[in-house]
This record gives sequence, C-alpha cells and structure tokens, in this order.
Amino acid sequence: MHSSQTTRREFLRTASAAAAAAATLSAIRPRVAEAAGQLVITDPGGEWQAAAKEAFYMPYQQATGTGINFAARPSLALGQLKAMVESNNVQWDVTELADYLMFRAGKSGLLEPIKYQGVDTSGVLKDAMMQYGVGVDAYATVMAYSTKKWPAGKGPKTWADFWDVKRFPGRRAMTGIGYGPLEFALLADGVPKDKLYPLDVKRALKKMDEIKPYVSIWWTTGAQQAQLMLDGEVDLIQGWSGRLYSGITQGAPFHMEWNQGMYQWEGWVIPKGAAHAAEAQKFIDFAMQPKQQAIFAEHMPYGPSNQKAFSFIPKERRTVLPTYGPNLEKLFRADAEWLADNLDSLTASWTQWHAG
Repeated sequence: MHSSQTTRREFLRTASAAAAAAATLSAIRPRVAEAAGQLVITDPGGEWQAAAKEAFYMPYQQATGTGINFAARPSLALGQLKAMVESNNVQWDVTELADYLMFRAGKSGLLEPIKYQGVDTSGVLKDAMMQYGVGVDAYATVMAYSTKKWPAGKGPKTWADFWDVKRFPGRRAMTGIGYGPLEFALLADGVPKDKLYPLDVKRALKKMDEIKPYVSIWWTTGAQQAQLMLDGEVDLIQGWSGRLYSGITQGAPFHMEWNQGMYQWEGWVIPKGAAHAAEAQKFIDFAMQPKQQAIFAEHMPYGPSNQKAFSFIPKERRTVLPTYGPNLEKLFRADAEWLADNLDSLTASWTQWHAG
C-alpha cells in the first residue's frame, strides 16, 4: 500500500505478510471456482490469523460444515480489492480491514453492506457496527513508563505529562510512521478528547515541535516496541497496548497507562460481488458471538466488540483488553470516517514534518 493510504499499524502488517501470502493466495485461487459450500477468507496473517483460526475459522467449519480456505493477504492495498470488484472476478468472500479502510472501501463501492438482523447485537458496542464492516476486535495506542524510574501509579498519566520533560525527564520513544501521534499532541496541548476531530494539524505539529528534541527513538515496527522496553533503551514509550503488554509479560519493568489512549477497530467486510455473500454474512454473525470473541481475546490481547464476551474471559485477562469497561472509559475512539477522508493529506503533512 502507498504510504498515503496507510495508518501506523497497517503499514507494518503489510510488509511482514507479503511474501508468504502471495504464494498462499495463488494456491487458493484455483480452488475458488469449485468452492461451493466453502468460504475464502483473507486476513493479516501471523498471530492474528492463528487466533482467528482458533476462534472463528475452525469452530465455524465444525458448526456448519462449511469449508473455509483462509490465507494472509499479500498487502492491505485497496487497489487489489478494487481490481477484483471492477473486473467482476472477486476472489474473496470475507476479508479483514481496519475501520478507516472499511469507510474508504465502502464509499468507493467495493463492499457489500453488513446486515445485523441475523445475530443478537445487544452486547455489541454500537461504534463497532459500521455500514460496510463490523469491528471484531479493538486495539489501543497508549503510553507505558519504566517502573524503575517511576513507581507504578507515580508516572505520567496524561499526554501533557508525557510532554512535560522537566517533571518527567527521561528517554522517550514514539511512532515514526503513518500520520504520527497527532491526536496525542493535541491532547497535550489541552484539546478535550471529544473535540479532537477534525484534527488541527498545524496546531498538532507545532506541539510536536516541543517534544521532538526529547524523542530518543522513533519506532517503525511492532516488535521494536517491546524490545525497546526489554532492552531498557527508553523510559517512556507511546505504542500499541498489545505490544507494550507483550514486553511487560516478558519481564520489562513497565506500567501501561490507559488514560487518554486511542482505540480503533479491525474486523470483517464482504467484497462487492463476493461469490458466497450470504454465507459470508452468516460467518460474520458467528464471529460476533461472545464465546468466539472470547477465544480470540485469549490468544490476542485485543478487545472484543461484544461486551458479553467478558463473561467468558478470565479476570486477569480482561484487565489488559482495551474494551474492558474500566479501560474503555479512559479511551477515545479514533474517528475512522474522518481519517478515511483525510488520511492522504495527514500523512503528507506528517512525513514532511518528520523529515524536517
């Protein structure tokens, strides 16, 4: 995917899955024509796919008898989806997208609308049920700090604290990809979290000017975040909750702070003209069920969209998931639709600033 169409997280997942995915998908394509009673599903691959296999793919196959062929996508570019739809040669029945891409693809006429009549949605968070996609899990971008430098509960709690290098001196790490931590810069500058959008990019970058000299490392990969913590290279880090939690579980002496964190959805969409669209909808209904989402959350530290899933998740696991009540109330959701409409200009502004 072109960088102007890539957020912080999606950018990283693309490169790592590309080589293996291309070969796997080429093996799937010849089988699509004979896949009556089967579904072809693509996803980001890696650990995400392993969790989806246990939570969704195999259980659905066992419950319905419908075969599922699944593989990692070669990329997250919407160009491939667009080419399939426009050539009337759609190879996928279901694929996984981040919420902003759901809006981009839906507005471009590349997706079937999701129907919510076939499943109990009473426990599903309303903002996860979008017109052209349903959020199955939420990931959060938060901060973590070294408990060697500040005891748990005594470290920074807000982005204004993160920016306060006199009160909280230390080596900082922030993202160096996508459109950067613009929301956090605005929060540090006093903008309320319910007034962030539309983003005031000029104001955000001016605030970023203040912190730039104190950022020791601009990370560019998911694995790098946990490694920085484990190696003791930073005292304060802005990153993805799942990666930060991974570092902590491996022994990094850090405390993760949920306050003023940002969450985003990723989940299922049905390409326009999918060969088995009705069956695809049934699969999505199944994936919205609380027990299935609980299984996914046990394998990946992402928050289920169905709040009833927490009844099946051990208490100690709940506390590290973004959509767990006490955590969720501290977070704000990134405005996926606004980002979808403005991501190109945002990314251009960030790239120019970061290179300066």
